[in-house]
Amino acid sequence: MKHVVKKLGMILMLLIASVVSAQEEDPLRVAISHLQKGSLDSAKMVIDQLITDPQAVKDGNVWYYRGFIYKSIYNKWEKKDKQSNSRMEALKAFKQSLAIDTTKVTIAENRKNIKYLTTTLYNDACTSLDSIDYKLGIETFELFKEYYMLIDSSQENFKQYNIKFLQALGSVYAKIFEDDKAVKSEIKEANKNKKAELLKLAVDAYSKIIILDPNNNSAYYNIGTLYYEHGANLIRQLDYGTDIPTLNDAQDNTFTLYRQSLPYLEKAYKIDPTRIQTLYGLYSIYYSLNELEKSNEFKRILDEIEKK
Repeated sequence: MKHVVKKLGMILMLLIASVVSAQEEDPLRVAISHLQKGSLDSAKMVIDQLITDPQAVKDGNVWYYRGFIYKSIYNKWEKKDKQSNSRMEALKAFKQSLAIDTTKVTIAENRKNIKYLTTTLYNDACTSLDSIDYKLGIETFELFKEYYMLIDSSQENFKQYNIKFLQALGSVYAKIFEDDKAVKSEIKEANKNKKAELLKLAVDAYSKIIILDPNNNSAYYNIGTLYYEHGANLIRQLDYGTDIPTLNDAQDNTFTLYRQSLPYLEKAYKIDPTRIQTLYGLYSIYYSLNELEKSNEFKRILDEIEKK
């Protein structure tokens, strides 16, 4: 009987020791263990609890693993979600780790993970640039810029991404602006204002490209074409029943738009004097403005190119 009691006492002591050991086990190790097993929900629960500890939040390693856990959740379940909360939590955690832990290895790992996640932000920003989701695209691009600067603060390196995005954004504004239904509804003052705003937004996007790259042929050409096409559309909308005052206003507005177009197409021509579209635009504008000498000059250049 004494032997049985002694054995039960030993078992009880082992159980108590086991419980105490489990209670004292490092939560970060527990989170990492769940991560390694692929139990991401459990890993997330432990790491989220851990960052409520005033001491743990001072540990860059804790923030690094929180970032890695949320990055894993994003990759597994939210990669198609352009507004993924897990991606943002991962980026915030890597950013915090980068600010706290200055060891060479940890810095390299944080930067590598931020670079990967910013790449997904940039891709989502670009694929959101359509007539419906373009505002989401702009917001996502701003997030991309914020976190990209953590790993590369060079404006020169960032410029290539900025130009590509602005080019696509300008194209979206231009497409909405040129939409046939929007053009036909211009008889309403509210839609006129909306059209004017879209034109300005498109021009602003291309103008920002010119600031970044003063010799960007496409940006000059696109602005020139926007003004020219808008002027041409004002004339196309007129019919035989249009009264004289309306006709005169349309002609005045058209000539103003053609004049606005000219310096941009002229600059595009100087950058690339062989681009057919630019030459045709200049020929057409000068012809419409009754500047026949200039118009004939560009017609001659066009004919020479076509003969080659």
